[in-house]
Amino acid sequence: MSGNAKTYRDLFQEIYEKYGIQTTTQFHINPDKQISEEKYQETLKAYSILPAIFDDTFGRDEDA
Repeated sequence: MSGNAKTYRDLFQEIYEKYGIQTTTQFHINPDKQISEEKYQETLKAYSILPAIFDDTFGRDEDA
């Protein structure tokens, strides 16, 4: 992979910054392992839908 290749550390940092999601998954893999752009985007997309699922399942706190 090239010098601009992304890592799982980059992925989980972006997930946290964009969606406020922290996951223990990051403790079960090597955070410095490189990930393909396709897999990176696929995983990011999967995490992007979680906030809506939680809102639908548990309801949104309108006072927050």
